[in-house]
Amino acid sequence: MKKQIYGLFLVALFVCSCLEDSTPSENQNTTNKVALLKVDYLTHTFEGGKELAFTPESDFTLETHYQPPGDFGSIQLRYAEVNQPLFDGTIVWMGLGQRSYPETLLEPNAFVTISTPIDMPDQSRFENVMYDEYAYYDEDLDYASLWHAIKHLRVVQDYFATNPNQNIDVFLYTPSVGVGNPEEWDYYILLKN
Repeated sequence: MKKQIYGLFLVALFVCSCLEDSTPSENQNTTNKVALLKVDYLTHTFEGGKELAFTPESDFTLETHYQPPGDFGSIQLRYAEVNQPLFDGTIVWMGLGQRSYPETLLEPNAFVTISTPIDMPDQSRFENVMYDEYAYYDEDLDYASLWHAIKHLRVVQDYFATNPNQNIDVFLYTPSVGVGNPEEWDYYILLKN
């Protein structure tokens, strides 16, 4: 009996190792995914993220729904072609809103890193998500610093291998406005595989 259990354990290990060793094209061409990567507003430190999977679709249009914060507001980013959420969070005037979707993000240490970082794409490929005419972004937003936070992630390498000409959507989530606290703000970088 112990030999049978040990044999099943070895088979399971082999199957898992084969899945991990598969190339990005084997895994990602069959699934439509968007990576949502969180970077701290002040320090430009990678703080985690999530891959969201959707039904097959070749196009990717980011749609925004913004409710300005009279007292309480919200911002939602949606994947228009499949009518699915990518991000949802509240915004509080003189208070603090919170992200409600995705409910959780993976911690930074859950992401596989690579030894040779990915070169930064041309700065013209970065697009700020303008959800409102008053959407706030620093005039001299340092895209190189944001890229530095994610350029060592395997998921970024995989997404650029399958979709090398994609734009990099940059969304600044400010859950506190009015007398907002920048320590509570984060950038979310969206990549499409």
